[in-house]
Amino acid sequence: MSDAMRVCFDITPALGQGAGIARYARELAIALRNLQDGPSLTLFHNRQRKARIPQQLHSLPRVAIPLGNRAWRLFLMAGLALPPAWNATINACDVFHGTDALIPWRTIPSVMTIHDLSTHRYPQHHTRLHRQYARMTLPRMAKQAMLLIADSTATKRDIVDQLGVPDQKVRVIPLGVDHQRFRPIDAVLARRQASQFLPFDAPYILSVGTLEPRKNLAVLLHAFALLQSSDLHLVLAGGTGWGDNPFAGALQQAGVLDRVHITGYVPDDLLPSLYAAAECFVYPSLYEGFGLPVLEAMACGAPVITSNTSSLPEVAGDAAILVDPTDSAQLAMKLRELTGDANMRSRLSKLGPAQAAGFTWERTARETYEVYRSIAPQYAASVSLS
Repeated sequence: MSDAMRVCFDITPALGQGAGIARYARELAIALRNLQDGPSLTLFHNRQRKARIPQQLHSLPRVAIPLGNRAWRLFLMAGLALPPAWNATINACDVFHGTDALIPWRTIPSVMTIHDLSTHRYPQHHTRLHRQYARMTLPRMAKQAMLLIADSTATKRDIVDQLGVPDQKVRVIPLGVDHQRFRPIDAVLARRQASQFLPFDAPYILSVGTLEPRKNLAVLLHAFALLQSSDLHLVLAGGTGWGDNPFAGALQQAGVLDRVHITGYVPDDLLPSLYAAAECFVYPSLYEGFGLPVLEAMACGAPVITSNTSSLPEVAGDAAILVDPTDSAQLAMKLRELTGDANMRSRLSKLGPAQAAGFTWERTARETYEVYRSIAPQYAASVSLS
């Protein structure tokens, strides 16, 4: 087909945050642009205080809606159609991709990515306003979208069960990892680079993620305290999320305050060193739509312990130790075994990169492009999705 498909791509998540959904929007947009014979992208976003368009995407056309996050969400919740002045550029495209469970009302054929349904599965871990918004808008938008993308089979099951969406309407497309950035690094070099975030010289256990209840860090703190090891430190890397006060209380009660280090948000270019220098990476989250930090840690050769729930076994495969995230004693036992067994750490360090090798952003982009082609009338005849 001579003319490239025109896709209006919601880049909003990549502009105002640094968490997993931001990485998804940024890396997918870059990978789509780099596809040979790929789509022609127009970037879409609502008003952001600091609209940091990724450098690789600077030359792309943009549609900017002059509404901040709250006003934009209220606009969508009300089911209002976009004014003609905002809609003209969008209507010139063939497909709209809502990358974070949001799509404008009454627009061109649309695809919507739903990363997880934690608002439905774990409502106690969200603010009341967030819960109500999700329950009011998600079912309607899921019905409006022609196809939905889920990051994992576990998330697809939740979408079908919780939103009543037909199974055939949901495509599972796993996320990827940047293998040029996230890869095994020499231990000495990794430790030297990570030292700017580590005010100590001792082996450490690492966990990466927003400090929020769903990440289950209180159980990790309890398990770490049960180790009763004066040599090991615990590093928690990630920004502060909603509901972190219970975590602060657990930190005081654990009695290991002198060996727990909270770094705050770590820039992408330093994360690989933090992974690679760790004795092991622990991700005891209660629920994940995908669990990108697990994939990144494995790609860097960090031995991984993660939860046996939701999507995490899909990502980890046989390259990680799986535990019940509600059982701090079991987690402590596995931490003790892993940190005390160099052979086990070496085995997982080799299995991790091999498991992660199957997850690439190019693959994510190609499979996403096939979804686009399946719903655009002038392209659908040439595509058959199983």
